[in-house]
Amino acid sequence: MLVPAFQLHLSEKIQRAQATIGRFDGKVPALACATLGGKVFLHQPHQQGGGNDNQISYLNINKQISSVVSGRLQGSKDVLLVGTPSNLQCYDVDLNRDLFYKDVQDGVNVCLVGQFGTVDVPLALVGGNCSIQGFSADGSEKFWTVTGDNVSAMAFCDVDQDGRNELLVGSDDFDVRIFCGEDIIAEVPEADQFVALTAVVGPRFGYALINGTIGLYDRLDRVWRVKSKHSVCAIASYDLDGDGLPELISGWSNGRMEVRRADTGEVVYRDHLSCSVAAILRADYRNDGLEQVVVCGVEGEVRGYLPLDLDVAPGVAAEVDFSEQQAAVAELAQRKQELMYELSSYANMKVQNTQPGQADGVHLIPSDTRVDSYIAINKDTSSCDLVLRTSNDSAVIRGVVVFGEQIFDEESLFVYPKNPDTTLAVPLKPLKDVSVVLMIKVLVGGRTASMFHVFELEIELPKFSLYAAVDRGAYPEPASSVTFSVSERIPRLCAWVESRFNLKATTASRNDTLEAYFLCLRDRTPLSIKAVPVGGAVQITFRTDSMDMAGELVGDLSAYLGLSDLSSTAEFPAAMKAFKDVLNAVDEHNITRLRMNADMADSSNAIKQLIIKAEDARILGDMKAMRKYYRQLADMNRDLIVEHDKRATNHVALLESLREVNQMIQRAARLRVGASKGKVVTACRAAIKNNNMAALFKIIRDGDGPV
Repeated sequence: MLVPAFQLHLSEKIQRAQATIGRFDGKVPALACATLGGKVFLHQPHQQGGGNDNQISYLNINKQISSVVSGRLQGSKDVLLVGTPSNLQCYDVDLNRDLFYKDVQDGVNVCLVGQFGTVDVPLALVGGNCSIQGFSADGSEKFWTVTGDNVSAMAFCDVDQDGRNELLVGSDDFDVRIFCGEDIIAEVPEADQFVALTAVVGPRFGYALINGTIGLYDRLDRVWRVKSKHSVCAIASYDLDGDGLPELISGWSNGRMEVRRADTGEVVYRDHLSCSVAAILRADYRNDGLEQVVVCGVEGEVRGYLPLDLDVAPGVAAEVDFSEQQAAVAELAQRKQELMYELSSYANMKVQNTQPGQADGVHLIPSDTRVDSYIAINKDTSSCDLVLRTSNDSAVIRGVVVFGEQIFDEESLFVYPKNPDTTLAVPLKPLKDVSVVLMIKVLVGGRTASMFHVFELEIELPKFSLYAAVDRGAYPEPASSVTFSVSERIPRLCAWVESRFNLKATTASRNDTLEAYFLCLRDRTPLSIKAVPVGGAVQITFRTDSMDMAGELVGDLSAYLGLSDLSSTAEFPAAMKAFKDVLNAVDEHNITRLRMNADMADSSNAIKQLIIKAEDARILGDMKAMRKYYRQLADMNRDLIVEHDKRATNHVALLESLREVNQMIQRAARLRVGASKGKVVTACRAAIKNNNMAALFKIIRDGDGPV
């Protein structure tokens, strides 16, 4: 158990993930937290005053608060950044004034302060509705890019160990993307939406998901993960045991705070708050030169923890050593129990096998029994089947457990056939195109046996496993396509098709062209892949009506071939027609928003005048006139409430349209690789700012345009 170095009980509730500690005067730390009712309270324990109540001051934001962070954008003082669904406010707490107030059309889901990309000044990075924006200290936009879905978590981490931080972005489409400037250098799929991300040490970073999973990655390889029935609220990294390596600290909805080793995920310390954890921060909150881990609870409880010092606290060190010995003994006892159970199982099998009247081997399967596995397409059920088969007729499959992320709702599936046989087909319907290694445990036994052997297998599910090969002309060829050229041989492209689609490619007789035709069993849409030599290169054409699918194919092939830069030409007439309608909708929503803002400003001025007239009438004793003015005020107030509802509805529709715009830019960018990809994003942003729709469509189609 951890013993806190200090503990506070504030009189205000704290919203989850909306707390920060900063030196807003450049000298002493203060805690800023979002509370209910659109307010931010500041706890400043080092100011002259008395108890906690006298050390708390309030900032009225009067809007729903979505993010509260602090950081140093310029000078020697931290600024307070408050995000809402429609704007970002940068506030100088010490001088009690706004540094800038920006309308952010894509909203502010999460905010981060630091230096990133090629910009040589710190930025306030804002993750919103499928986009990331960066603002400097004067509020000017210095960075903009798009991502696949709504941003839910961001963190800095030097993943490639080049001495510069990359930006980790977790989004609602279950992917964490690693940005180096505007370029996405890697994507890591996960099983659910992200709650938080944090750098741990070197290229390692921790993550938390909404389904109660926390874990740690070393670059792109997952080191470990654990899952709880409780929801995780916050994570951070800090060296609490004093061994020189940071641990991963997690806070949970049941108030539990856990400290886990970064290399194994083993719990080394824990504590328990009386309420759900709201945030985990790192700061010198006591202002004594020692950084603490500060854990905030949603009910206002604040605890601070110091790292273990073996010289200062030898008794605590001995207790830790003793607890480690106890853990080792417990682990050995658990192992002993498992071995004893296994031994008793073999003894029971021997007894059953030698009962009177039974021949030897009735209950045991042959020693050379094996279980084979492969993936087969099943067009009738629109699935890809995991087929398991035993090597002899005396052994049947009595059950199978399959573990695979992003395949099942609960990450595992148990199948128990009513009529056991030597063959069993497990239907799989992946929701996304991902490559997954399936962990399989097969229960095999005799037809009348009561005890089974467990075979453990692994098989890789190809990324595009839910695509069935079809004959040429079986389905109408899609009108949309993406075309590009690579300096590669046809046989290597055939090898890519075989590995990703789990089949042999259909090639021309001369072996100098590639033609393959598929049907997506998920939505029954056709796909064709063609590669023909043109000049000294090979021209590749993917024909599909889905831009997302085309982007997946381009990205996967580029990774397979090791391409660092790739430009392409995209023809998606149906998608571009729908995109034009979206842009028209954005213009209409913006016009409506401006008109409503003007109407509400006029109504506000009229209300001010009516209040003055009503008060004048009251002072003069003219009750009749006063009642008339107040009746008009009530009617106007009712009209304002109705107009506010209309504004809110229009704002939601505008956000959804902007989301589609950003996703279209993301889809267009994913049809390219490297510098060409970044160029598309930058050029699309410039075309939208200049309201040049012709240039925008040309950029999406050809991948080039004015920057």
